[in-house]
Amino acid sequence: MQVDDAGGQPGPDSLDSGSSRRRLVEIRCGFAELARREAEAAEARVADMRHRFDAQLAALTTAQTAVDPRVPRRAKEEAHSRFRKAIAKARSRSQVEAAAASWLAEINRVNGAALGAQMRIQRERDATDALAFQFDHLTAIAEANRAMAESAAEACRTAQEALAATQGEEVARAAGDPSSGSAAEMISAHEAARAVSAEAQPEATLAAVALRRTVPAFTVTNADPAAAGGPHAASPASTNGAASSIEAAAPFDLRGPTPPSIVRLLQRDTATMARLVDWLAGPDGDDRRRWQLCLSDFVDAVAATAIDDGCFVFAAGNPFWDQLTVDEAREVARGLAALGYRYDGMGEFADGRVPGQRELAMAVGQAGLLTVRVHSWPGPQEAASLYRQIRVDPIALLADKAPSLTMGELVSMLGRRAEVAADLWNDWSRARPLLLLPSRE
Repeated sequence: MQVDDAGGQPGPDSLDSGSSRRRLVEIRCGFAELARREAEAAEARVADMRHRFDAQLAALTTAQTAVDPRVPRRAKEEAHSRFRKAIAKARSRSQVEAAAASWLAEINRVNGAALGAQMRIQRERDATDALAFQFDHLTAIAEANRAMAESAAEACRTAQEALAATQGEEVARAAGDPSSGSAAEMISAHEAARAVSAEAQPEATLAAVALRRTVPAFTVTNADPAAAGGPHAASPASTNGAASSIEAAAPFDLRGPTPPSIVRLLQRDTATMARLVDWLAGPDGDDRRRWQLCLSDFVDAVAATAIDDGCFVFAAGNPFWDQLTVDEAREVARGLAALGYRYDGMGEFADGRVPGQRELAMAVGQAGLLTVRVHSWPGPQEAASLYRQIRVDPIALLADKAPSLTMGELVSMLGRRAEVAADLWNDWSRARPLLLLPSRE
């Protein structure tokens, strides 16, 4: 793959060439083969660890079975019986002291033997717990590697199909096929886009329709509720009587100087949260608490989805991230998450799992980048701090997945997390116009 002067990925024009597409196929399929081998190696490691764990569990069971609490108790009773007989036969003080010393020595021996047995059991139990932790860890890695291998194999097939389609068009044009002209290409591309849209539509549509059944028809108005007589002017009654009952579908300027209030809400602006709660709940204490919780859950759900999608802002100054563009860095972060190395939302890797250079190289390859472009690979200490100076960017997620801020887009974007904002969807006809109001600083 050719690299531009700035060290970035080639542009769309260069990808139209056959050589670039072939190189992309080589990268994707090479990574798919590497991911497949890594997945198989991970499965082998899991199988080996399973055998070790089973053997250790058997050793623990044996050690526990060998310990019979009745044995030391019986030994102590026998020692005490011998002591009493010795006392009965004693004729001098020295004989009594000797019997007592013998009894205490036997008690110490029995206690020492019992303690040694318990220590052996504890060592076997500690070893079993350690192997169980390693087994769970390797199992999680194997599952992540398997998912990564499946994703890489799909990317390889997609790249191969795109290359085959391009080669077929080139052959048709070389043969003088009139149907291979630009008009035919536009029609074919349009039909392909419609097919892809039709395949992707049912899941999102069904989720949106299921929620819309609980929401009355409404019309979005751009009027400011305050200008129309107060915040409660944007009620369902006032928004339902216009010409259409379909949500506005035009994308919003989410990065402008006065973005919609939903942007400030997702940035956890307390003043915006207070205004929205005032408008939606009024003075009623129970309603205020309900809407406060609903909006907070919605913000948390969007933030969690943004983390899953790798929507991060990477601060300058990190030698590894500085080598990549923002889009490339986000692709690498998605690759790390697919391998099981996820951002915990607080500047660290989840569960303390820190990727090594091999995992970073796999994530770079999954992003479609050449590893030779990366000149600065972080060591163990630097890798642990890769996420310490980044922040989540939920606005980038909105711009990509829900630019028109419709309920269908948001529900599809959040997936199962949309359930936490059920009150918001049920009162969407009143909430959406308020979320779309220009924000205040």
